[in-house]
Amino acid sequence: MAPKLIHDFTSGDLLCADCNTVIGDRLIDSRSAWRSTAKISRQAEEDARMLMSLQTIAAQAHDTTSSTSSQSDSGNNSPVAAGKDAILSRALRSRTHGRAAAQRHERQERNLVRAFSEISTACATMDLPRIIDDTARDLYKRVDAENLHRGKNIDAIIATCIFLACRQKSLPRTFKEICALTKVPRKDIGRTFKFLKEKLGAEAGPMSSDDLMARFCANLSLLSSAQECAVMLNQMAKQRDTLAGKSPVSIAGACIYMASHLVGQPRDAKVISHVAGVSEVTIKNSYKLLFADRHQLVSEEMLRVSPMASIEFLPTP
Repeated sequence: MAPKLIHDFTSGDLLCADCNTVIGDRLIDSRSAWRSTAKISRQAEEDARMLMSLQTIAAQAHDTTSSTSSQSDSGNNSPVAAGKDAILSRALRSRTHGRAAAQRHERQERNLVRAFSEISTACATMDLPRIIDDTARDLYKRVDAENLHRGKNIDAIIATCIFLACRQKSLPRTFKEICALTKVPRKDIGRTFKFLKEKLGAEAGPMSSDDLMARFCANLSLLSSAQECAVMLNQMAKQRDTLAGKSPVSIAGACIYMASHLVGQPRDAKVISHVAGVSEVTIKNSYKLLFADRHQLVSEEMLRVSPMASIEFLPTP
């Protein structure tokens, strides 16, 4: 049975006489005296159509309420209503999941853009070639695709990707250089390096003292004669295993320290340690081994590199 409806033209609402439920609002008062006869007629037709529509809606609402009440009382659910509820629930879940997936994709895109921008900025700051930039981006993309950055420091991931790219393309950089550039602690980069190397199966590539020599000498403003002498010392030390077991950075630092004094362009161990990224004590301990073997390491060819070169210039450890 259709409910009785009441027009409240003061508020513009259409009310149910039985339960005072607002069925419609913003109704137009068709009783206004200023309207013309034609307008009143058209408005009456529109109101009649709206009234029929609202009566149908109200009837369906009352039927649904009654049906729900009877179901609650009897403890039985209507299969049709249950089916409609299930369809509606699935539609809502699908819409929610779709929105969540879109938000995740947008967030991933933003993170990739940010990471790529930081990688490019870091590579440009270190004056690294484009191939390092591209390789570091590819590594980060693999990390993102395999969700390896979850729970990890993103800055450490970016720094490690650059470090790995440099090693893979035979343009190695030390942990110290990467730390100074990215402001990421060395321990974080070291842990992340081991993690990514294992998970990605990425080849780190070897790093030797020869790879570091030219860059360290340039950063110390040494002449080519000092660099040439340092390279020769490094080769002789390898042949004699004078510095066996030492890291490439320590070997490079010690050879440069000895060569700079040998050719009359001395550099303090503290300055070299800052450039190389190792402690002053480490360089001096390695130099002690070189100094003890100096008569076998320093050849006539090495002394001819510079007219100022002399073994007498070597400081006693």
